Amino acid sequence: MNIDWVGHGYKVIKTGSGRYQVVMIISEHDSEDEAYDTMHKAMDKEADEITKYEIEELRKQGINAVTFKDAIKDMEPDELERFLEERKRKFLDPTLDMNIK
Repeated sequence: MNIDWVGHGYKVIKTGSGRYQVVMIISEHDSEDEAYDTMHKAMDKEADEITKYEIEELRKQGINAVTFKDAIKDMEPDELERFLEERKRKFLDPTLDMNIK
């Protein structure tokens, strides 16, 4: 069963477990590579939209939030290196240590 709704195509797919999924068809492509490329672009766009929304919500709460890309865009190489090292030390290393424990 295929349904067109608001410019997007939807399809019902039966899974191996006998259940059904509804999926949105973004586009059609002649090759698997093109299809995966489009999927990745759509996922990146969705992630950017979610991040933008979350930043707007933080700003409404009085928190001066920026995206990682915006935070580093005007940094000099040595400043960027120090920033990334501090970020790793403060956030990434503790998370990895918790995962190891």
